[in-house]
Amino acid sequence: MVFIGIFEGHFDPAVAIVRNGKVLAYAEEERHLRYKHAYGIYPSNALKYCLDVAGVSLEEIKAVGINWNLPAFTDGTMKEFFESMRQEWPVDAKTIGWQNSLLRKFQIDSLRTYHEFHWRQIFGDIKFPPLHPIPHHYVHAFQACMQSPFEKSVCLTIDGSGDQHCTVIWLHDGQSLKPIREILMPHSLGWMYAAFTEYLGFRAYNGEYKVMGLAAYGSPNEDLQAKLDQIVAPAADNIEYRLDPTYIHYGSHSYSNRFTDKLIDLFNSKPRLPHEKISQWHQDLAFAVQKKLEDCVERLVLWAVRETGLSQVCIGGGVGLNIKMNSRLFQLPEVEDIFANPLCHDAGSAVGSALAAYYELSEARPERLETLALGHEESNEAIEQALKIACLHYEKPDNICEATAEELAKGRIVGWFQGRMEAGPRSLGQRSILADPRSLENRDQVNGIIKFREYWRPFCPSMTAEAASKYFENYTNAPFMVIAFPANELLKKDAPAIVHVDGTSRVQMVKRETLPLYHQLLKAFERRTGVPVLLNTSFNIKGEPIVCTIQDALRTFWSTGLEVLAAGDFLIRKTEVKN
Repeated sequence: MVFIGIFEGHFDPAVAIVRNGKVLAYAEEERHLRYKHAYGIYPSNALKYCLDVAGVSLEEIKAVGINWNLPAFTDGTMKEFFESMRQEWPVDAKTIGWQNSLLRKFQIDSLRTYHEFHWRQIFGDIKFPPLHPIPHHYVHAFQACMQSPFEKSVCLTIDGSGDQHCTVIWLHDGQSLKPIREILMPHSLGWMYAAFTEYLGFRAYNGEYKVMGLAAYGSPNEDLQAKLDQIVAPAADNIEYRLDPTYIHYGSHSYSNRFTDKLIDLFNSKPRLPHEKISQWHQDLAFAVQKKLEDCVERLVLWAVRETGLSQVCIGGGVGLNIKMNSRLFQLPEVEDIFANPLCHDAGSAVGSALAAYYELSEARPERLETLALGHEESNEAIEQALKIACLHYEKPDNICEATAEELAKGRIVGWFQGRMEAGPRSLGQRSILADPRSLENRDQVNGIIKFREYWRPFCPSMTAEAASKYFENYTNAPFMVIAFPANELLKKDAPAIVHVDGTSRVQMVKRETLPLYHQLLKAFERRTGVPVLLNTSFNIKGEPIVCTIQDALRTFWSTGLEVLAAGDFLIRKTEVKN
């Protein structure tokens, strides 16, 4: 019972492999190719990695899960839906071209031929396993609910679009998933947020987290909010929302495919160019966009909680990576608990489609999510060999955690390269840059000479799970950095470098039984400083994927202001270079 899941969209292609409901491996092509988002690339390296690490032969694969409703694209259902959109909206030629390209690509025989072609290039003349297509939003919902800690919940799946849908609310009861409210194209909050990501000078589906971070610096602006209300407004039932796509997709595009010239006219301001300064107006606009998203989602969740009587909420789909939205939902009195799947984006749906295919063919529920350590790993022998080839001085301390904690307590910035690479966009203690959170100077140093990133983006803490009650008043289990909580005064005092300007902290709570080595490091740092918290950011520089191999780690180490590298059992200091 081995299943492959593949997401091979325009960007972030990824592969997962599942055996008997357990995720054995997951990889995003960008990590292996070293090309951010791997635009337009088939995930060949990710596929080979997953098969190799799982020790699986091609003959063992029962099916390949695909997170698209291929029958609907094949039998005319989606063609009819797109034609109805063209009757209702002034759809432009570029959008019609996009619709037709989807109809061609996701026709079952066409997609099978596409995959067979690429597999033949990798493996030769082989028999391709059966495709197992599953509707896009169902995959997001299945992954969120079945990997959650909840037996019952309401689930919100929300993204740009998938098949016909942009947002779906689901009733989750045991192994049952039933849609109870559906919002179809073109009413997409994901499209709206992507449009303003580009309007503010970032790249859509890459810079949304920048808009989210920038929003914390903005202030309420009635004029901006009124203009946003013309683009997205409550539906007639005051529960759903409706988007006017003539501001987003349908019309003339002089500056971006994500928004029309009508949006520029509405705000009476040209879009910001990437090199231009961020003004208070830009910050206020980011605030208004974030608030619009949160307001729309809150209405939907409150309706679902009232309708079902369930107070536990699951989140799936790419918008589920919006930390501020998740945090606002958790703070609602009507919501008891929340679980946003950390692989809720389309790349992560490689996992969801493999798990859903396994379930549909076995009727057995997959394992709940405990760890994202699913990627590439290097042995101590391989790490040491790489250090020798690079002619580096290094040491092998008796205890790598104690030695690293000592360096951190002295204020040094450390690259931490340990175990299997994390899945998803957050660093969780396998490929991390770490610093002492007691020092704002350390934070600024990480930003200025290591990460080379924007001033407004927050840094996040890793802390021992048992310390959470010490630093937060209202919180839930948060092992994956997908939710933030208001920091209390003690956290602001102990670790000011990881408290955002809005007073919140996007935390990773580290359990000894799940991440023993990283937990040991946090405890070693606590013994030296009294603070069981570290500043943790991803081990990469701006514009590059998170490091995968020891060679990637060494390149990043030597090209930045990192001072120490802890790789496996070895410690490398930048001042000790072999002659």
